[in-house]
Formats: sequence, structure tokens, C-alpha cells
Amino acid sequence: KLFIDRCREHRGLHTAYRRQRQMCRRERLKAEHVTKTYNAGKKLALEDFSINVPEASIYGLLGPNGAGKTTFIRIINQITQADSGEIFINNEKLNPNHIRQIGYMPEERALYKNMSVGDQILYFGELKGMRKDDALSQAKYWFEQLQIDQWWKKKLSELSKGMAKNIQFVVTVLHRPKLFFLEEPFSGCDPVNANLVKDQILNLKNNGTTII
Repeated sequence: KLFIDRCREHRGLHTAYRRQRQMCRRERLKAEHVTKTYNAGKKLALEDFSINVPEASIYGLLGPNGAGKTTFIRIINQITQADSGEIFINNEKLNPNHIRQIGYMPEERALYKNMSVGDQILYFGELKGMRKDDALSQAKYWFEQLQIDQWWKKKLSELSKGMAKNIQFVVTVLHRPKLFFLEEPFSGCDPVNANLVKDQILNLKNNGTTII
């Protein structure tokens, strides 16, 4: 009984310490009463959605198909606009300058099949405002981390779904985003590649990135 009581006491202190740490962390993302409809208001995609996500954390958005998960991510990425509600990143109201702080890895492949892996990684890096030499340096780092150095000159069409997922991961983190969205990140990955990606997600979190 004494052992159990001490364990409970330790757990309580640990939980209080974790809560205190979470309170001290800055909010990376805050959404307040976000609503989105389609078809002139006839189809409700997202209703009165609010969330607070601190920096350097990993959060999951869970819900059935049609619950509005992808809609919310598209609003954050400014692909579409909310009908109402407010969104803040680093305590600033969402604006076009935030795009360079965001990484978005959709479930489907958003890459060019007939373009070499290396060329499109540099291309997407430049789209995010990176200089070519910076993009090349970051690409080299990530290729080493994921053990995919030999894929640089291959076309995407030559790679399996799991391999292409790794390339898309590199494209998404190349500019070191502060807020990183992943949809089904391990879909199509074998256990070895899934563990490599998982390790890198944890490293990003430990270096201050917020992952959803």
C-alpha cells in the first residue's frame, strides 16, 4: 500500500510538473470558433471548431471521414478561407507571411512523377523562399537521416509508394517549418521506413516544431 501511495504521489507531482511546463510554452496555433461551409452554405464542413496547440508538441486530429480535418488544415495553409472564426500562429492573426512557417504533407502524393527527385526537392525549396544552396544543404541532411542518398537522380515514377512518401516528407520539412501538418504519414511505409520517419518527427518536436 505504501508503495502504491508513493507511486500515486509521484505521478501527481509529475503530472503537475508537466502541466506547468505546458502552461509556460507559447501557443503555436490557436483557432477560435472556426466554421466552414461549401455550396453556398448548404454543406457544413467545419462547425465552431476551436483548438490551442503549444509549441514543441505533437497533436492528433481524430474524426471520421467528413469531420473537417482536411478542411481545417487547408484553412491553415490558406488554400481556402473560413466563413467565420479566427486563427492565430505564434499569437499573430493568420496571414500570408505564415506560409513559410508551415509544412503540409497531404495523404496523396503532391509531387511530379516524371521529374527527378533532386530537381523537385530544389524546386519546392525555392517555392518556400529558400536559396538553392540552402535547399541543397538541407536536402543532403535529410537524405542522410532517412538513408535515401541513392534516390537523388531517380524519377518519382520509379519509386514505390513508401519511397515516394519519404521524398514528400523531405520536401515538406526542407524549409524547417515551425508548424508541420501530416496526413496519414505512415501509409504505404514498411516498418523500417516508418520508424525512420517517426524518429525524425520526434527530433523535429524536440527542436521546437509543432506537429499535427
